[in-house]
Amino acid sequence: MYLSNLKIKNFRNYKSGNFNFKKGTNTIIGENDAGKSNALTALRILLDDSYYYGSKNLKESDFSYYLGENWRGEWIIISATFGGITEEDMDNEICSTLSIAEIEKIDETENIGEVSRLLTKDIDGIGSLTLFIRPNKSIRKKLHDNKGTAEFEKIRGNIRLVDYEFYYTSKSDFDFLSDDHYYSLVGNLNESLAMDPSDDDSAILGTKIDMIDIYQHISVVYIDALRDVLREMKTSKNPIRRIIEAIESSIEVNRIEDVKGKIKALNDEIISIPQINDIGNILNSELKDILGSVYSPDLSLSSNMSDEISSLSKFLSMRSKDDDELELLGLGHLNMIYLALKIVEFESCRSRELLNIMLIEEPEAHIHRHIQKTLFEGLSVKEGYTQLIMTTHSVHLAESSEISRMNIIKSYDKESIVMSPSSGLDLFASEKLEKNMNLEKNIERYLDVKRNGLLFSKGVVLVEGDAEEILIPNLVKKAFGISLDEIGIGLINIGGTAFEYIASLFDAERVMRYCAIITDLDQKAIPEESPLYKKRAEEIGAKRKRKLNRLFEENNWVDMFYADTTFELEFLEDNEKYIIPIIEGNFSKTTTVQEYLNALDGDDIKNRNLAMLKLANKLGKGWFAIEISNTIDESVSIPNYILDALAFASQESMSIAIYIKLIKHEALYIGKEDEFIKDIEVAQNNEDALKNIVKKYLEKYDYEASYFINACEDYLTLLDEGVSCDG
Repeated sequence: MYLSNLKIKNFRNYKSGNFNFKKGTNTIIGENDAGKSNALTALRILLDDSYYYGSKNLKESDFSYYLGENWRGEWIIISATFGGITEEDMDNEICSTLSIAEIEKIDETENIGEVSRLLTKDIDGIGSLTLFIRPNKSIRKKLHDNKGTAEFEKIRGNIRLVDYEFYYTSKSDFDFLSDDHYYSLVGNLNESLAMDPSDDDSAILGTKIDMIDIYQHISVVYIDALRDVLREMKTSKNPIRRIIEAIESSIEVNRIEDVKGKIKALNDEIISIPQINDIGNILNSELKDILGSVYSPDLSLSSNMSDEISSLSKFLSMRSKDDDELELLGLGHLNMIYLALKIVEFESCRSRELLNIMLIEEPEAHIHRHIQKTLFEGLSVKEGYTQLIMTTHSVHLAESSEISRMNIIKSYDKESIVMSPSSGLDLFASEKLEKNMNLEKNIERYLDVKRNGLLFSKGVVLVEGDAEEILIPNLVKKAFGISLDEIGIGLINIGGTAFEYIASLFDAERVMRYCAIITDLDQKAIPEESPLYKKRAEEIGAKRKRKLNRLFEENNWVDMFYADTTFELEFLEDNEKYIIPIIEGNFSKTTTVQEYLNALDGDDIKNRNLAMLKLANKLGKGWFAIEISNTIDESVSIPNYILDALAFASQESMSIAIYIKLIKHEALYIGKEDEFIKDIEVAQNNEDALKNIVKKYLEKYDYEASYFINACEDYLTLLDEGVSCDG
C-alpha cells in the first residue's frame, strides 16, 4: 500500500491543493514560501501520531489566507488516498485482531481482511482517510436554521476556534476541491447559506473512524530542514537510542548478562575508591552534628550506573574514522550523517507494515551541489514497505527526480497552486502530436540541471539557439537595468525548433506558468544566389508557425512570438552601430573591413542582411552573440517581438516596482532623471503615486521601457483598468 494522493482544502496557503504520489521516492518542488512545508504539515496532521493536532492547537492562521476574516464557519479538509492495497496487506498478521466498532461490528478474531474494508472504498485496492475540521453540530445547526437572516451573520461572527471539531472518516471519494461540491457539503456562508447537519451523508463524508487504531498501522517520520544535528543527537529520542531500543530484543541473552556483570563490577569498583567512600562518611558526620545521633540516617554513597541496554545507549556517540568529535564536522557532513541515521532508525524501528512514510524537508540543506544528486539517489529507499517524500528548491535534486514523481507548487496572489507536470503528457503526444511516444520519459531525459530552471521560474521563454540564449539576457540587462531573474523568467535554449515537446509541459492540466516561444519565420531576406540562401527556409518557417498555432491556439499558458526573418537580422535593425566594432576587431585586412562596412551602410537591404549573416557564420552565432553583448549599451534597441514575448512570460511576476525600476534606469540614460527620479523618491511606497509616475512617463516618452510596459499592460491591469498607455 502507498500514499497515492493528498487533497487539501482551505488550509493555510491552500484554497484547493491536489498532490499525486507514486511508490518509492517523490519530490515537492517550489520557491521559498510556496507552501511546501504546509503541505507536509497537512499530511502530518492527518497521519502522524507524533504530531498531535486538535482543537486546542487550531489557529486562525490555519485557515486559507484567501478566506481572510471570513474563516468562521468554513471547513478545513485534508484527505489521503491510498493505492496498491494488496492481498499481502490485507493478510498482515499485526492487524489480525483490529476491531473498529464505528465502521461495523467486527469479531476481534477476524483477520486483516476487515482492515482492508476500513481503508478501501471498493474492491480495486484503493482506499481513503479524510479529516474534516469543522464547526460542531450545534453551531452548524444554528447556522442552517437561521440561513438568509441577520441572525446568521451574528451566529457566524461569534464562532470560536474551540467550537471546531476534528472528524475522521474513511472511504470518502467526494471531490470537495470543487467549489460547487464544497458548497453542497458546507453551504455558501458568504451568502448566508449553510447545510443542515442532520442531512450529513456517510456516502459523501465517509464512515466515521477512530484514528488511534489507524495510527497502529501507519507510521510517519519527519525530518525538518532547519535541524540542529548536534542538539538532536543529545536528546532522549535521538536516532542512536531509538535504534538500540529497537534491536535490544535481538541481542543474545548471554551478551547482555555479561555486560550487566561488568557494569555491577564497575559500580563496586567506583565505590571502593577511598576518596569516594569518604564522602559518605563525611556526610554522615555532618548529619549527626545537625540532627543528632538519634534522628540522623546512616547513608553511604553508591554508584548506580544502569545495566539496561536502552539506558546505556545515551552514552553512545558518533565519531569519525580519525576519532574526531561530531562538533568538528561541518554542517554538510552533519546533515548527511543525520539523514543516514534517520533512515537506519526508520528501517530498524518500523513496525507498522501497512504504510511507512518518511518526510524530509530540503535534504540539500548545507550540502554541496555536486553531492546533492548522489544524495537524492541514496535516499531512495525500498518501495516495498515505505515511501519517501522530499521538498526541495534545488535544481540538482529536481534533475534526479522523474517528473511523474514530482509535484510543483507555485505561489500566486498568496495562494499555493499545485501542479503535476506529467499529467496527460502521453495523451498530448498521441492526440495533438499524433505520435506514439513516451513523451513523459523523453522530457525527463531532456531536463538536465540547466533546463530544469524552467520548473522553478515564474515564467519561461523558449528560444532556438545559443545566440538568443546569450544575447537576450544581456539586451534586457543593458536596456532595462534588470536581469531576467528579477522578473522571474527562465530562458531555455531548445537547441533547434522542436518547441512542441517542452512547451507541452505548460498547460492548465500540468504546469500553469506562462511560456513564450521565440522562433524565426526565415522569410527571404538575402540574395538567392548566395550560398547562405536556403530555398525552403521560408516554407519550413510558415509550416512551423501553422503547427505551433494548431497545437497551442487553445492553450492560454503558451504563445508564440515570431521574427519575420532571423534573430540576427531583426537585431541589426536600429543596432548597426554595435556591429561595426566587431567587424573592425575581427578582420585585419582593410579591404575586408570596408567591404562589410559598405554592405551594412548601403541601400540594398538584402546585401546588408547577407553581410550580417556572413559575419555571424564566420564567427559562430554563439560567439557573435558574446561579442555583441560586449559592445551594446543602454541605447540598444530590443526587437519588439522579443519584448512582447517577455511581457507574456512575466505576467505573474510583473509589478509596479519593476515598472519604476525600468523607468529610473531609462530616465538616467535619456537625461530625464530630474523630472522623474525625484518624484519617485518622494512617492516612496505610495502605490497610487507610483502608478501616476508610470502613466506620466508613458504619455511623454516612447522608448524601450515604454514599449515593454505597454506590452505588459496588454495582459495586466497594474495601472488600473481603462488607463490609456499609448506610449
